[in-house]
Amino acid sequence: MADYQEFINEMGSKIKVEIKKKRRLYFQVKNDDILEIIDHLFNKMGCRLSTATATETYNGVEALYHFSDDKTGNYYCPRVVMKDKENPEMNSITPIVKGAEWIEREMAEWWGIKFIGHPRPIPLLSRNHPKAPNKPMRCGR
Repeated sequence: MADYQEFINEMGSKIKVEIKKKRRLYFQVKNDDILEIIDHLFNKMGCRLSTATATETYNGVEALYHFSDDKTGNYYCPRVVMKDKENPEMNSITPIVKGAEWIEREMAEWWGIKFIGHPRPIPLLSRNHPKAPNKPMRCGR
């Protein structure tokens, strides 16, 4: 856990630590702070984006990013919860991490998340498909 403590101290009130595991730190971030957190992880710490996921929970729709610190083997996992399930939106991290473009397009398509500042907010998986849905393809909807 000591590896994470410096990050936790630097980010202070901008993160809410939820789960600490041996090699993973899961924490919640406000949308207003996500770009600062991503900049710190990616540019200052040199972490790389490993993957990202989205899901619907009782709190709303959430996007969860997984950043790997390859020097230590630790993962930093910021989560943004969007309370409006019908119109979820958050800042895109693509202005900082260009490699997030496709995964955010997939999350937008499947979960209806509007990523503010995304350079190409067009469908990825169902683009040009003859039976492409005109609504997000959320489970149970």
